[in-house]
Parts: sequence; C-alpha cells; structure tokens
Amino acid sequence: MAFIKKEMRQFLLTHSREELAEWILGVAKDSSDFRQRLEFYAGTHTSPEVALESVRRAIAEFGALVGSRKKLTPASIVKTGRFLLEAIRACLDYGFRDEMLGLIEHVMVALDQMVANEKPQAQLDQLQREYTTLYLSTCELLQPEPLELAKRLFGLRENAEANLLPDVPARFATVLGVAGLRRFRELLEPTYRIVAKLAAQTARTRTELRKYSNRRMMLYEWAVISEDFEEQVTILLAMARLPDEVLRVADFLDARQRPMDAIQAVKKAYEQAPSPSLARYLATRLEAQQQVNEALEYRWFLFEKDATRESYDALLGVAAQTGHGKLWRDRAMEFAEEHARGLYVDVLLLEGQVPEALAAVRESGAPILVWATLAELHAAIDPQVAIGLYFDCVDFAIAEGKKSPRTPEEFVNKAWELASDTPTFQIFNSRLRMLFGKERLPGELGPSLELSGIPVGKLLQ
Repeated sequence: MAFIKKEMRQFLLTHSREELAEWILGVAKDSSDFRQRLEFYAGTHTSPEVALESVRRAIAEFGALVGSRKKLTPASIVKTGRFLLEAIRACLDYGFRDEMLGLIEHVMVALDQMVANEKPQAQLDQLQREYTTLYLSTCELLQPEPLELAKRLFGLRENAEANLLPDVPARFATVLGVAGLRRFRELLEPTYRIVAKLAAQTARTRTELRKYSNRRMMLYEWAVISEDFEEQVTILLAMARLPDEVLRVADFLDARQRPMDAIQAVKKAYEQAPSPSLARYLATRLEAQQQVNEALEYRWFLFEKDATRESYDALLGVAAQTGHGKLWRDRAMEFAEEHARGLYVDVLLLEGQVPEALAAVRESGAPILVWATLAELHAAIDPQVAIGLYFDCVDFAIAEGKKSPRTPEEFVNKAWELASDTPTFQIFNSRLRMLFGKERLPGELGPSLELSGIPVGKLLQ
C-alpha cells in the first residue's frame, strides 16, 4: 500500500494543475458517483447554494436509478446513500431549512424500495435507520407544523414497501405534540372502523393490501402508546389473529393488573380458533385460581391434540382435584386405546396390568424397548412367555440393524438365563433353531453367542 501511495503522489506531482483538473473531470464524466461528490465539494467551495443544488441533482439521480429497477448491489446503494447523508447534514449546517425534509424523504423512499427487493439487506436496513434518525432530528430542529407533519408521516408509512419509519407514533410523539397525534389518529380512523368492528374484508389489489397492512401496523403502534385503555384493548384484540398475538395481548393486560380481562380475551380467541398454546394458557391460569372444573376442558383438548404421558398426567392431576379421577382416567384410556397405542400400553404397564399390556402390544405392535420391558416383567412370573418375548426382541433388533438400541446377542443371553428346566429349554431350543433358520442373519451372531457360553453349534445339531 505504501508503494502505491508513493507512486500516486509522484504521478500527481508531475502534472500541472490544469492537466490534473482535466484528468479529474474526465474521470468524473465516466463515474456518476465521483461526479456527484465532486459537484458537491466544488459547490461548498463556491457557495452553499451551489452545493445544495448539487445535492438536489444527486438525490434525483439516486431516486431515478433505484426506480429504474436495474440490478444494483446493496453495497453500491449504501455507498451513495452515505454520501447523500453526509451532504444533507452539511446543507442543514449551512442553514437550509425549507426543503430538507422533502430531500430526506426522497432518499428514504428510494431506500425503502431497495430494502423491499433485496435479501439479505442488513446494510440497507442500517442505512435506513440512520436516515430515520436524521429525519427525526431534522423535525426537532425545524419544528414543522404538527398537522402537516402528521399527514406527511402517515403518507410515508402508508405507502412503504418495506419497513419505512417504524413505530411512528411513539418515535415522533414529541415533535407531533397533542395536536399532531390527534390528527394522526384521525387519519387512522377508517382503518380502526374496519379492524375494531371486524368488518368483512373486500377484495383488494396487491397495492391496496400493502397499504392496508401498513395502516393496520400503524394502528397497532398507536394502540401501544394510547392512554385510552379500552381503545387499546379493542384494537389489540381485533388485531390479534394468531395465538402468539393473542397471548401478547394477554401479557399486555396482565402487566396492567387486568388478569380476568386477559383470561376472557384468550377465551374469546380460543372459541373462535382453538389452539394448544391458548388452551395451555387457560388451563394454567384457571388451575392457579382453583377453577379446576373449567380447566379440565382445556386439559382434555391438550390431551387429544398430543396424547403423551405428560398431557395424560396433567389431565389426571387436575381431574383428581375434582373427585372424578377414575372417570377421566377411563375416558383418557379409551381415547388412547384408539388413537395413541403407545401411551395406552405405557399406562397399562405403569398400573401393573402386564397381561393386558402384552395383548395390546401383540395386537398393534410397539417399539423394541416396550417388548423388552414386557419380557423382563414376565421373567419372574412366566419364564416360558419371557423366552418367547426375548426372541421376538432378537427379531426386531436384527430388522432394525444399527438403529436398534439393543443387540440381538443381549436378548438371546437373557433368554438362555431362563432356560433352566425341560419346558423352558425346549422353548429356547425351538426359537434358537427358528432364528438360525433365517436366510439373513448377522454372521457374527453365532460366534458371539458361543463366546458368551451358549453352545449354539451343539444345540443346532
């Protein structure tokens, strides 16, 4: 780098001012970016008015370039955008006032178009945030008429293609003042009537949908800072469509010490569109208030949606508090027998109903570990059945291969430990012959069993 600087310096020193001026102007002719900077800095040397005029032209060219939909890189836009940011700040320092908001808006709208069409867009987003800060500080400096500023901000946000001027009501509340905020709310009134009254949606073009979406977001932002609590709740609830949005409204109400309003809001949303997250919220809150009979409705919904030991235990835990634990246990088991056989077998085993669990497994199947559990439970009460179950586990382990959590050798050894008398030995020998009669069998199984002390070769003669 030092070498390059030295060569550049030597190049510049060997030319006259006139030659350098002609050379620089030639470079500027082929580079609009360089020309804009040259015009601006030349203008600052001549007069502030000339500099301002160069900024006007540069901003107009910037907007036209973005509007042309040419393939532009975010880096190139950021480079020009930062120059314009610097130039606009300089013009403000020179004392220019009248058109500065309009110039900033022109750049922000162009950036908004780029943000809407570029992914990833982190650099553009950051630059847009810097322009938003500049726009706010310029408003604070110029103190525009509040009603007119409200109209400008509303128009910019309504027509945004991406996320232009987020959180307008809160961010610009000071410069808008009471009158400006009131005007901003008036501009949102048509949207409020549609959203708050849940009016039927009419067909809209893509542009109309985008504007409507932007107005809905402004309405939401307004509700957050509104001092009218009832209006806040009406808007926020009407805006909430997804369960997570409804729960955010509930958190909003809880934070304002309105727990019953929060529960009622979630209940209303649940009635319109039941969901696990809403049911979980209601069950938890109602249980905390000892309203267990009402909570059962939501626990049952959660159980039906996801019949697991966790949801089963939660359901039965609440049901026990009502004095009707057995009734709900039987209802849950009837459902599980039809729709969640794994849970059904799990509960039967938990309750010690081993024969019933075995019958259910043989009817509908189960993971290998369930079969292994059944074999272990039968080892003490019925070794003959246990041997058969262990060999069933061998078959499953071979079929699952490397995915199996247990090895075939382990199950054969378990069965061998139970072959202590004639009946059990006969069952073991019969199942061993069936096993080694299979076409596909792990080659290492026989030698491995011999090493463990089972005379496979002799037994198969």
